[in-house]
Amino acid sequence: MAEPIDKGKKALLDAARKIRGYKLMQAKGYERLAKKAKEERTKRLLMQISADEFKDSQDWSKRIEELAGRPESLGSSFFIDLRIGLMMRILGTRSFFEWAIIAEDESIEDLAIQASNIDDVDTSEGWTRVASDERLHIERIKKEILGMEGWEMGGGGGVRDVIFGANDGLVSILALVAGVYGAITESHPILIAGVAGAVAGAISMGAGAYLSSKSEKEVTEKESERKGIRKKGTPEEERTKLVKFYQARGFKRQEAEAIAARVASEMQSRAEHTVGEEVGLTSEESWPPIKAATLTGLSFAIVSLIPILPFAFMEVTPAVITAVVASIACLFAVGASKAMFTRKSWIRSGLEMMAIGTMASAVTYAIGLAIPV
Repeated sequence: MAEPIDKGKKALLDAARKIRGYKLMQAKGYERLAKKAKEERTKRLLMQISADEFKDSQDWSKRIEELAGRPESLGSSFFIDLRIGLMMRILGTRSFFEWAIIAEDESIEDLAIQASNIDDVDTSEGWTRVASDERLHIERIKKEILGMEGWEMGGGGGVRDVIFGANDGLVSILALVAGVYGAITESHPILIAGVAGAVAGAISMGAGAYLSSKSEKEVTEKESERKGIRKKGTPEEERTKLVKFYQARGFKRQEAEAIAARVASEMQSRAEHTVGEEVGLTSEESWPPIKAATLTGLSFAIVSLIPILPFAFMEVTPAVITAVVASIACLFAVGASKAMFTRKSWIRSGLEMMAIGTMASAVTYAIGLAIPV
């Protein structure tokens, strides 16, 4: 029978499990990407990277089993594949890998912190070395696969647009319906107001997303031009800057110097294009304004039907109850699904969106009651 795990080791195990999970997701993601690659050389290279990540995840499983004192299951492969497919479709290929790599990077930082808190010296030092090795690995992946430095990573445009549109559609139209109901207790006027609000909101949200994405793209292009003409310092100056940067990120002096030396060497010997550029993962990639507008507008329009449709088929009182219950449930679902990408608590995220929708509806309902008709 395995011995009980103390609090420090449990926190260390949680961080290690997260790293293993992100490695497995990246492995499956690279495998999917390899199947889409047109060039045979790129396909082979991506499959090799996938195999390396699979092996890393297996190595992490062994470390976890040694620390926990018992074997552990990775979970259902079906649900892992389903999650990866959904995220790659919504986020886009590049943003998916950015998400996974940044998540792994954060987990490595957490692992290092938890390792330093372990009382057992051998365990603490061993896991600290593991965290240090993983830091070097993640910096290499950022540079060689995505073709960009870690501090330039962004992404998440697709899910941002979908979540933003869905959340705004539910909150604003539910609040509109509640406000009109506070003033007029008839289904038909509420239905008309809801439909008008949904159409206007979808157009407005789509236009806003288009302009925002277009402006972001223009700023990024301008910044790229500025960086392109900026005079670079000597190799030694660049290395010194890198060392200071990594020290600011929490790396020890020796670790920072090792990473800086490796990055500087790769920058000098880098080929004309990276693997990431061959398969559409270049740093210049940005979320298309038209796609952002379409996603935001459609998500707003679709979810806004939830608080509206009951008034087309029911009397006003049951319609209001149905609209409120269905909308609040959907707000929780949208918030919970957001947590899949943000790595926050899904319960907290869902309750947060529920609270926002409920408060907005209560305020507009009170305003509707206060305005004489």
